[in-house]
Amino acid sequence: MNVSTSTFQTSRRRLKKVEEEENAGTLQLGQEFQLRQVNHQGEEEELIALNLSEARLVIKEALIERRRAFKKSLNQQKKKKNKRKTSSSGSHGLSDGTGELGDESEGDDEDDVDDDEGDFMNTETREKELESLDALLEQTTGGANKDLKNTMEYLTNFSRFRDQETVSAVIQLLKSVGLHPFEVAQLGSLACDTADEAKTLIPSLNNKISDEELERILKELSNLETLY
Repeated sequence: MNVSTSTFQTSRRRLKKVEEEENAGTLQLGQEFQLRQVNHQGEEEELIALNLSEARLVIKEALIERRRAFKKSLNQQKKKKNKRKTSSSGSHGLSDGTGELGDESEGDDEDDVDDDEGDFMNTETREKELESLDALLEQTTGGANKDLKNTMEYLTNFSRFRDQETVSAVIQLLKSVGLHPFEVAQLGSLACDTADEAKTLIPSLNNKISDEELERILKELSNLETLY
């Protein structure tokens, strides 16, 4: 009996789909999902999986730290420039005055940095945060990193939890159940209303946690989300 190529390919696709579903149900999705990972230094460490809200905060803090380093470097350059001007003037009186003004200017710059960080980290709406994000990316990347901009816009729009305190509460809640880091990250990112929905989207939960326990967790996550 002849078997057509299309029939054979359809059968292979079905088998592959079944295999993928089975793998998803047991988290057999590759070495990157193993609980023990090897870092770039060749050392073993626990698997880290971030939900969208965690990833957003990590990148925000890294960008703010980068801006702080840029401004600190700029302040140091200004200070050196002022010292050179003072030395060339040959006047001790002007030297003292310039030194004092330089210190005051540096302090003002540090205050400006703190104000900028507060504005960005404590934005109340997504619209304001996206506006602050544009300014931050312009200062730290020259506005040229479109991939980073798109990533941050996505994270800002789809993060469920806005601030570090809430994100920490979410992590503590989810880790208390003893789930895989990937499952913890998924539950923190997906706004599931019911246990059935959560187990459909995250098949590996089916044999790990009861519907009652999962419903309780989903309700607590929803309460944390609506607070902000």
